[in-house]
Amino acid sequence: MIAVHALAALAAEPDRRILGKDLAAAMGASGNHLAKVMQRLVRAELVVSVKGPHGGFSLARDPGAISFREAIEAVDGPLTGDFCPFSPDHCDPSACIFGHDLSRQAEGLVAYLGHRTIADILRDGVPRFLSGPAGGRNKTAGSSGSGRAASGPRFARTSPEPSTPARTGRA
Repeated sequence: MIAVHALAALAAEPDRRILGKDLAAAMGASGNHLAKVMQRLVRAELVVSVKGPHGGFSLARDPGAISFREAIEAVDGPLTGDFCPFSPDHCDPSACIFGHDLSRQAEGLVAYLGHRTIADILRDGVPRFLSGPAGGRNKTAGSSGSGRAASGPRFARTSPEPSTPARTGRA
């Protein structure tokens, strides 16, 4: 699912290239793991990678043309309706204590992932971990002020934001 989250973050900033380290920090993901995911998304032609001082990642296609299934398969390989969430190996539905119900649910999930797109995330609202403070959006260098909602992602363009002292104690 890290691929879907990364694509959503890129879709929320369509006029910018996002640095991998900024994307990893916003998602709370390992930079090395995200780099591998992004490499696979580039190979699948879902993401464009530009090197250099004005480089970073951006979507290669319209977010409405990228399904969750396509994003997941770019990283993890083909999804089929015969997977079992309880076993890493292929499961035989006739020998399953859940019977065929589980395989029908798996088939439904794969179909859902094929219909749901990255654009749907933007319509439904960007995940909280990618959004800025509730009070508004901090504009960074290169920000276009394109009328995006105040809850859009925040990514540093040239320098990191000042850090906030860590809280101590419990509420």
